This record gives sequence, structure tokens and C-alpha cells, in this order.
Amino acid sequence: MKVEHILALEETRNIGPKTIEKVLSLPDTSKPNNPANLIEILKKANAKFGKIYIPTLQEATIGWNMSREILRQSKQHNIRIISKESTYYPKALLQISDPPALLHVLGNIESLNKNCIAIVGTRHPTGQGIRMAGKIAEIFAKKDYVIVSGLAEGIDTAAHRGALSAKGTTVAVVGHGLDTIYPAKNKELAEIIIKNNGALVSEYPYGTTISREHLIMRDRIQSGLSLGVFVIETGIKGGTMHTVNFCKKQKRALIVLQHPVKNENTAGNAHLISKKQADIVFKTEDDIELINTEMNHVRNLILSRQDKKKKQPQNSTQMTLI
Repeated sequence: MKVEHILALEETRNIGPKTIEKVLSLPDTSKPNNPANLIEILKKANAKFGKIYIPTLQEATIGWNMSREILRQSKQHNIRIISKESTYYPKALLQISDPPALLHVLGNIESLNKNCIAIVGTRHPTGQGIRMAGKIAEIFAKKDYVIVSGLAEGIDTAAHRGALSAKGTTVAVVGHGLDTIYPAKNKELAEIIIKNNGALVSEYPYGTTISREHLIMRDRIQSGLSLGVFVIETGIKGGTMHTVNFCKKQKRALIVLQHPVKNENTAGNAHLISKKQADIVFKTEDDIELINTEMNHVRNLILSRQDKKKKQPQNSTQMTLI
């Protein structure tokens, strides 16, 4: 199914990711030429799986027209949209349990399929946290890793800037459409990321506003793109812990920076270390090679899963990229 048809489903009321996944699993799905065809495909999915909402013609038409406008706006602003059948779709992300049906990418789309490490942490870090985020990002950027983070204030910003200072590549995963930048103060940083061979990535189409749920869901993409997640500084609660949970679920390497002093900003680090949740506790730069080894192990596991999937029979679907 082409990008525009998947997008039309996403823009139709009461049609969510699970329904779209079921539709895409149907064998030999015909190409819908109009909203009525889209409804027929949903009826086929309902006949097979049950409990699938069948929109009215008016609802399907609204979704169809909205998808056309999103495609127009995306093309105008150089945003490319890829489906899971595209060769550009990140292979590591395909291995998670709930990869987005579509990814919206502004910038270097090829950076998504390179070895990545996510560097994450609080929006309100200490000076030491900011320095370490920049330093760690710089070290791994020099080792040809793509630095993944979320463009937020604090640790994310320091990580992106650290990668850039090493003339490396960095990718920002955001929880809104690529027509805006959040926070607004990082608009210039986002432009620098793109100019320096990096990319902005979202599962949300042009025009989608930010929300707490979107930010949580983008955390699974940060982890899913990466071989490892490096926690620089975090409290017990917050967005970083969502990324940690996704990291463990997705079987990525979890690296946690050990801080000499425990306070509100580093309590999450101390908690993860004390509960033995970290695969690697980072104490000194001597631990860098240990991290490399662990992430190579994750990479081999991902490649192994890819090989197994290739041997399985695939549905006849069309590779799409705009």
C-alpha cells in the first residue's frame, strides 16, 4: 500500500495504528483509488480480524482529502515520508514491536540506517550533566556513531551540540509535525543539524501539534533507532525513564552515567544502578570500548532478526518513498 493510502487511513477518524497494522497485513490489498475503496479495504480487515471501525463515506473522504494536503505540504517543505517497505526505513526500528507505519524525515534520510546511540537526560541538568552529555556525544560521533536525541532543552541540546562540535551526524526525534520546532528556541539548532548532514524525524504528519503522549511515543523511536541508550542525568520520574523502559523492552544496551554526588537531578541514575538495570555503568572513558562491544552485540542480534524475517514469506506490498 502506498504512502498516501496509509496516510489517508491515519487521518481517518477512529482508525489507529493497530487497525492500520492489520490492514497492511492483508494479502494482495488493492490500491484504493477513492475513499469508498478505502472503506472496502477496512471491511475486508474487519471480516478477518473483527472489531475494526468502519468509517462513513464522509469520514473517509475527510481523511482522504487531509492526506492529500499533508502530502502537498510535505513535498513543498522537503519532508520525505517513508513506509516500512522502503529501503530507507531504519532497519533497527523495524525490529521493535510497534514501528510506525510511516516516518516523516527532514534532512539526511540515510543517517537513519547507520549505527546510532541515543543520548538522553533531563531538561534541567546540572553543569556537570551538560558537560558530560557534550563530551560523550563528541566521543561517539568521532567513532562514526550517529547521535540520537530529542531536541529538548538540557541534555538533548548538549548531546546534539556535542555531536556537531565533533563534525559528526546527529538525529533529532520529535513528538510533533515537522512544520514546527519545539522548543522554539531550538529552531536554529534544528537548522544546523540538517545543514550538517543530520535529520529531524517524526511519526507525526505535517501540522500535528505536540502533546505529552506524542513525546512519550517518540521515546520508543529514539531507543528503537539506536544500538544503545546512554542516560546522562535523570530524576526518578520523567521522559528519560520512558526511554529507559523502551530500551529494556527493545533489548538495546542501557548505559548509565555514575555520578559522584546524588541529588534530585541524578537520583534516577542512582536508582537504575542500584537496581542493576544498567547493562554498563559508565565511570571513566575506559568504559568506552566496553560500550562498543555491547552495542556490537545488539547490532548482531538485530541483523540476525533481519535475516530471519527475510526467510519468512512476505505480503505483496509496494515500496514507497516521497
